[in-house]
Amino acid sequence: MQLLDLVPNYLPADADNRLLVSLQDIADNIQIQPNFCISHPAFKPLQLSPSGVQRFQHLSVELQHKYLSLQLRSFLYGIYYNGYLQDVLALETETADKFVPPNLENNTFLGIDMIFYDRLHQSNCGQGYFDPGWQVLRQESDGSLAVTKGELTVHIDRVRHLKLVEQSACVGDLVSILMPRNLVQIGFYVAISDTGAESRGNSYSRPTIVRIYFHFSSEGAVAVMANLTQQLNKIKIPFSFKVLYNPTDYKRYDSGVLYFERSHYPVLREVLQKVYAENQAHFQPQIPLFTKQLAPGLALAEEPNRKFTAQESFGMNRCQIVADALLEVWHKGDNSSESRMNNIFKHFSVLGIDWQRPYLNANSEDIYKPLN
Repeated sequence: MQLLDLVPNYLPADADNRLLVSLQDIADNIQIQPNFCISHPAFKPLQLSPSGVQRFQHLSVELQHKYLSLQLRSFLYGIYYNGYLQDVLALETETADKFVPPNLENNTFLGIDMIFYDRLHQSNCGQGYFDPGWQVLRQESDGSLAVTKGELTVHIDRVRHLKLVEQSACVGDLVSILMPRNLVQIGFYVAISDTGAESRGNSYSRPTIVRIYFHFSSEGAVAVMANLTQQLNKIKIPFSFKVLYNPTDYKRYDSGVLYFERSHYPVLREVLQKVYAENQAHFQPQIPLFTKQLAPGLALAEEPNRKFTAQESFGMNRCQIVADALLEVWHKGDNSSESRMNNIFKHFSVLGIDWQRPYLNANSEDIYKPLN
């Protein structure tokens, strides 16, 4: 009997069938074309211009296959994983009711909505953290200190950036310097805990990092930023919490992401229980594909411990697994739904990932109790 025939029978009684429904839709409806076009009957195709196709066809077969893989992964990621392409590629996007007038206010800088960014920053209750291991190189004529760590050298003020006991540091001394309470990533404002970001450890003792996904409105992001940073800093849990810095982007199922170490989940769950209850009205029900639902609009996944590329996110990783499975049978000339589904399950299995619980790494125990 084929693996596909067994699927409905061995699903756990409490399994969320949204994953199976999505995978079946992918197997039934995704079309892959040799001209780098990925399509689905419910959406506009993701495709290159004719001139772009012509240029790519002059590249090596290996590069063509790699680009097609990236194109397919992007489609899966934007349509199924976090939904951000569903409006962009909707069949009716050019109708009047889908038209969004341009923002004529001059409130952006380098693509960042500065008014909204400032609201997020004011809601961040963090104070910054002391980062150890910086060596004093020299004192400048203006009194500032040049300190170095790794390949980075920065200038600091003794009083503002050093602990009181280290403010008389001399050249060669190791000091801890005060780092800001936030960072900026492309698209995101990132709050850092007062104990520093979650530890990445070393190759021998790397802790498992867990992601909590928030699907909330822009107003919800401001409110949760205040609640979450206040509560987590109070109990001194290392974390980073990123939210989109443009309010118009809050259609994604992963509008906010909280990172922390797996060992802290039992305590963090209690904080989430309170924060979610206070802000539930701001949440939308959808969650990213492959994640575990903790509550409507709130989901969880472990940071992948086996990645295809170094900077790959959880969503990109899982979408790449599905893309590889689809392309493998496509190159063999087999586009049947059954073959596609079987190969998707096979590719998860080869990596040791339970496709029914793809939010877990291989051999990881599910300790993640949902919210009440």
